[in-house]
Amino acid sequence: MRKITMLMILTFLGLVTACPRAVSAGPSATVKGIFEALISEDSGYSKNKAYYLEYFPETSYEETLNDDGFTITVSGNEYSSGSWTFREEGDYLTLTAAEEDFSAAMLVTNVLEAVGVQLGMDPGLLRGYVNGLTTLEIENDSFILESSEADKTSTYKINIAGPYEMKDLDRMVIDRTSFDHEPLTDEYLSMAAYIGKLKVIANGNTDGLTVLLAEYGKTDELAYQSLINIAEILQPKGWEQFKAEYKELADAEGSGYSVKLDPDAETIAEIIEDARAEDSFVLVRFGEQASR
Repeated sequence: MRKITMLMILTFLGLVTACPRAVSAGPSATVKGIFEALISEDSGYSKNKAYYLEYFPETSYEETLNDDGFTITVSGNEYSSGSWTFREEGDYLTLTAAEEDFSAAMLVTNVLEAVGVQLGMDPGLLRGYVNGLTTLEIENDSFILESSEADKTSTYKINIAGPYEMKDLDRMVIDRTSFDHEPLTDEYLSMAAYIGKLKVIANGNTDGLTVLLAEYGKTDELAYQSLINIAEILQPKGWEQFKAEYKELADAEGSGYSVKLDPDAETIAEIIEDARAEDSFVLVRFGEQASR
């Protein structure tokens, strides 16, 4: 017969407890704030999610807070299924994903916007800053992208401590580095660039091109120089006259081009859906669209 010991009796009665386990402190208040901003109804992530659910209703999304960050899992969609975990590591929120993982890159953009909200910055402005840093390959501590040739992965490191204060960020213009396109042809194209305080959307072909440029705050020399650069890069009809005649940022109408500062809200809404109240706009039309 098995001998019953006092230890067995005490264990059965629940009077002996296991050694205490280490209890995680959970995600920091900063990470919780980023997570809440990310999944809020009006966030870029939620808007993208709504788009996918509209066209791919079989898609399933799950967002969960972890001890050291949060995880986003998407299933049922052959185009973007997967699981991505953002981990808090010191002053950074990091994500490691496959090198060619487009969905991961999109999520990083969404998280950047949420970081902007948490830091009290305009989310779009923070995104423009980071786009500029990476496009122009400016060495910085704000956003770090590391690649591993060995396992074909990319590691994104987003600074969540702030502040994002670099004078270079506010002086970036749109040029061939950030707006890499060949001269236009008969093919209709939609193009966009987002760098620093500037955002541009261009639609059309060589015969007729519409360019809407937005600058965070008041338009200045950055907008003027960017418009000249865009004209030189895309070369729509009327661009040579534009370059020769347009010498300052102002309303203008010439041979094959027109410029309108502060176009009406209805015109802006036809071109861009997420216009910011903090932006100032310039609308330039070339070729057949110049008189519209």
